[in-house]
Amino acid sequence: MADRVDKAWKDKGLAGYSTAAILGTLGHYGVALDEAGFKAAAKERFPMELAVEWKPKWKGTGQFAAFPYAAASELFARLMPDVVPPAKVAAALLEMIGVGLRTLDGKDGDFHASLGKVEELLPKLPPPGERRETFLAEFVGYIEAWAKPFNELPVRLAAADRKPEALRVAQVNEGLFPDREGCVTALVRAATGEREAAVAELSARVADAGRDVFARYSALDALFSLDEFDLTKVHGLAVFDAAAQQQKWGLADTVAHLLGHVVQKVGGDAAYVAEVQRRLELAHHHGGGHH
Repeated sequence: MADRVDKAWKDKGLAGYSTAAILGTLGHYGVALDEAGFKAAAKERFPMELAVEWKPKWKGTGQFAAFPYAAASELFARLMPDVVPPAKVAAALLEMIGVGLRTLDGKDGDFHASLGKVEELLPKLPPPGERRETFLAEFVGYIEAWAKPFNELPVRLAAADRKPEALRVAQVNEGLFPDREGCVTALVRAATGEREAAVAELSARVADAGRDVFARYSALDALFSLDEFDLTKVHGLAVFDAAAQQQKWGLADTVAHLLGHVVQKVGGDAAYVAEVQRRLELAHHHGGGHH
């Protein structure tokens, strides 16, 4: 009988099983692969992409229903050692967030060490482009529940008079998400005595029509976070229009709702409110979201 994984794998994990056993189990339940085949597929896909691709062929049930996801992750770690998978970066980042929050609460923790682990991984990520977008799509799934504390951590560190650490975390954020370049560090600078310069730079970024529209949105969102509502109103309609022109309706919907929040907070004349409402309806019409 071909070498295969037994039912105890779910309790023990896959680390103690041979590569042949993992591949044999995949083959037994409908996904025929050898090492060469896995490596070829993994050059273009990350673990969860592979598992999702295998799912329609998968015949395993019970203890083996979730096996493709664990197998893809384990095989990727073994057979693609020079490629950093999203799960590894997510695990390091979540540890960093947890330690950072504990130290802000006055508890013990080696924040520099946990932050350093993430910083060491950043140069190994795919360069900006389609491969990075694929990486981030999987990565975000792991950290989604922690997105808010992650995004808030730099400013909270800055408020605690820990600017050097705040800037490092901001640079991690921007290193992971290239569209945010300069924006998270601007929030830290604004919180540590450089507000006027930081706001001016963010305003220039969002007004730059030659800049990628996602990067412009990141600057717009940073202005909103700083309660710079007038500037958000000034620039927001143009960012929406740029996103709509490129048919990036998910982003357009996000911008329209951001402007809706601004109107709710500080109001606006009837003409401006009508422009925001029109864009909300346009985004909704194109499937970007809801009213």
